[in-house]
Amino acid sequence: MSATTITVEEVFNAQAEPLGLEWVAARAAGDHEIESEMVQKPSLALAGQLDFVYPNRLQVFGRAEISFLNKMALGDRRAALEGLFGKGLSALVVSDRGRQDLPPELTEVAEAHSTPLLLARLSSPRLVHHLHHYLSRVLAERTTVHGVFLDVMGLGTLLTGPSGVGKSEVALELLTRGHHLIADDAPELAAEVPGMLVGRSPELLQDHMEVRGLGILNIRHLFGPATIVASKRLRLIIQFKRVQGDDLSQIDRLQQEQDTQSILGIEIPRVVLPVTPGRNLAVMVEVAVQSYFHKASGFNPEKDFRDRLRKRLLEDDRGGEWN
Repeated sequence: MSATTITVEEVFNAQAEPLGLEWVAARAAGDHEIESEMVQKPSLALAGQLDFVYPNRLQVFGRAEISFLNKMALGDRRAALEGLFGKGLSALVVSDRGRQDLPPELTEVAEAHSTPLLLARLSSPRLVHHLHHYLSRVLAERTTVHGVFLDVMGLGTLLTGPSGVGKSEVALELLTRGHHLIADDAPELAAEVPGMLVGRSPELLQDHMEVRGLGILNIRHLFGPATIVASKRLRLIIQFKRVQGDDLSQIDRLQQEQDTQSILGIEIPRVVLPVTPGRNLAVMVEVAVQSYFHKASGFNPEKDFRDRLRKRLLEDDRGGEWN
């Protein structure tokens, strides 16, 4: 699922306080939609170069653009603004230094074209950066998965498996061992950056976890605010798999069962852990995370052991002795 658009009204409501936004024209046009995370400074458009103005993006004027407008003759200034706003802009935001010398024609033309005009209290570079970061997050392609998303040793780790397999119980034990909860039951994953998934909790489920027999738990109240992490990049999936006694004997004890899982077209490493009575799954999750770190640094214990075993067997064939 992808949130492909956001309205100017929604941006204003979410960012009015951090950006110090003030709405000065076309307040009734808050339903204008923004379709791109890119933020544009249409400087060349004031000189008549309108071909590269993308109306579905937020436009930003800084001190340079306002200064250029103020140096123009009145007729030229109005013509330049008419040309720009005639492109059907979603909205225009003026930065802190630009707002100090705002030409009255800017407000008039914005109102005439029903284009929202906002003032901000951030400098132009900071304003563009902040808006781009915010829009990248809210417009990112996203999906919801079933599982428990944790920060284990600093690694974004998703516990998955069939209902009732014990994901929440394992997560609860991991929290008592000093790890952190991001989201229970329905983590939201978003491709905010190419090749990267960032997970967070839906607002309704934030801080909460359901454990059979205990009901709904508020983890923040039980373990303290430090136990909660707002978001994390997903790096590892650990899938719990129910197995019977005979099935367990078929698992290769020398080879970790792992592959990858594709989410929103991004491949995430996945480790499959067999679930049987008596296995300490919380410890196994910790070891799986440590193993991930080792392999990420270039060390593969399975390959190292097999190489050592092969070397010994070759020595044995030549009459060598075990040390």
